[in-house]
Amino acid sequence: MTEQGGVKTGYSACLVAALLSALAPGLGHLAIKAKWKPLTIAAAVLNIAAMVTVLVIVAPMRSRRDLADVIGNRSVFIALGVGLLVLATTRLWATLDAAWIARPVNAATTADATADAATPGTVRRRVQIAAVFTTALIVVAAVAPLTVAANYVWQTDRMIEKVFASHDATTANPSPIDTTGTSDPTTTAQPFPGVDRVNVLLLGGDAGKGRPGLRTDSMIVVSIDPTTGDTAMVSVPRNLPAMPFAPGTAMAERFPKGFDNIANAVYGYADKHRELMGGVADAGAQAIKSGIAQLLGIPINYYVLVDMAGFRDVVDALGGIDIYVTERVPTPGNPQGSDYHAVPEYIEVGQQHMDGTMALAYSRSRESDSDYHRMGRQRCMLSAIATAATPKSLALGLTDLMSAFGDAVRTDIPRSKLGDFAQLIDRFSKAGGTDAVRTLHLAPPTLDTDRWRAKQVRGLVVATLTPTFTGPVNLPPVLLDEQCRASK
Repeated sequence: MTEQGGVKTGYSACLVAALLSALAPGLGHLAIKAKWKPLTIAAAVLNIAAMVTVLVIVAPMRSRRDLADVIGNRSVFIALGVGLLVLATTRLWATLDAAWIARPVNAATTADATADAATPGTVRRRVQIAAVFTTALIVVAAVAPLTVAANYVWQTDRMIEKVFASHDATTANPSPIDTTGTSDPTTTAQPFPGVDRVNVLLLGGDAGKGRPGLRTDSMIVVSIDPTTGDTAMVSVPRNLPAMPFAPGTAMAERFPKGFDNIANAVYGYADKHRELMGGVADAGAQAIKSGIAQLLGIPINYYVLVDMAGFRDVVDALGGIDIYVTERVPTPGNPQGSDYHAVPEYIEVGQQHMDGTMALAYSRSRESDSDYHRMGRQRCMLSAIATAATPKSLALGLTDLMSAFGDAVRTDIPRSKLGDFAQLIDRFSKAGGTDAVRTLHLAPPTLDTDRWRAKQVRGLVVATLTPTFTGPVNLPPVLLDEQCRASK
């Protein structure tokens, strides 16, 4: 180590300057006795401010609820991302600047003592190359994680903004059973007086080529008691005729005897006639919320729309999923589109590793059995996706996963409610998770879908939402569980 005008230089000085600057901008300059420039002072001050900001946001986080609260508050979440970016930028500049000032400019250094046979120029170049290489390693080790974290915050924010609503959702409330003469009058189902349940409508959309717009082939209401975590699911068949709407609404005035097509066509119709739903951008989903609420007799608080084709990209971003297939399943044929690959005629029994295209074909198939079995396959696929979402796969594919998820999912759940939903999921898990869920499928033999009656439907819903009820009504859990397994 030597001194040039009072400033320490050489390989050792360069290493010390880089290390200390990566820890805290300004320390490296102090160690080599370099003059503090305005940029050095600015970097030191900004680094301290950014560090305080990040610590204030991150330190109180103790649970998934706390993390969700941070993500749900965009101002706080953006502040976290900016803080991480400032930390990365200030440390990068300070490290490079301090290392440059302390760079070895002479051949005579302690590290050169072993190079007796080398010329002074060769030694100088070797030492300088070593200094550059060491500084680069320090930059990568200290700055790269902060840059990656800032990028993850940015990608997550973009996904959240695409998926979640920025305003409160409108709850679809049912009215007393309609007066069209198709059923006996009764009152709105109130299975838990004084106890609120959070009712979320899950919609599986399938737009596909050759189809007239998006059709909701899967409609499931998930009802969770926010206090106990008690959960029930009600599945509405896609081919249910005469979907009702609350009297007094524009949809009810247009279809006084119920929708004139099957239920999965409501979305497309309302999307083309948005004025019937007040001109909102998500008119299709809001119309289905209204119809399902009137059908079941319970308020529908939120919806989540999943584009099944988009989930192909989610599976690919995770590196594929593993499923043990218990029965030979015919595929629905090769999917259309240049970004899909050909699929075999059958998916054979045994352990299968599926990419997004195969997983989509597997979950869509119903040629050899029924919608019941397809429900089981879709449940297995979702379970396999959860299994595949390991910390490693999430870390390696997070940006692609965020992009795919943002393209595949839409909801009117407000971003500000993410913390509440994280707590809801915790209570759902503590209450037994999926193993404790009661299910009702509104289909034969439980319900004649061609001649359904509102009083009967609402009675079944009340029974299913009652914690003492031990469903499912018409579909033994073994049929779903034995259809396939996430792994053998």
